[in-house]
Amino acid sequence: MARGNIRIPEHKLNEIRKNPKDKAAVQMFFNSIFLSIDVNQENEDAENFAYQIPDDSEPYNIQLMNVYLKSLMQKHLDTKEYEVLRLSYGLDCDKHSAKEIASLLDIKGTRYYVTVSEIKKKAVQTLIDNVDHTQVLDYL
Repeated sequence: MARGNIRIPEHKLNEIRKNPKDKAAVQMFFNSIFLSIDVNQENEDAENFAYQIPDDSEPYNIQLMNVYLKSLMQKHLDTKEYEVLRLSYGLDCDKHSAKEIASLLDIKGTRYYVTVSEIKKKAVQTLIDNVDHTQVLDYL
């Protein structure tokens, strides 16, 4: 799997630890796991300076993270949302393109990639809205 490590600035982690009931922790967790992966990391201008900072933290166990994410996804998402996230980000499989996902899930139309993208965004938002902050604090 080609996901990178989660990079959350230390000052943000301290804010979350001081106010753990803040929904921002859940949002930060899922955005860093899913949505930040879609950002083009090759552009090394000022907007992407965080990718130039060396990460000295311990790497997380990718298999354990995949199992945990899939359990949260199964609990809170419908089948199509679950499969789109799983296939898009390579949870227990290779990453798939929007065209491959549309074909596998029988998503029709000439703008299948828009549909897949909308399902991904909706699924991530559903997770943010429904997962309790205590379920992600240990991973931040």
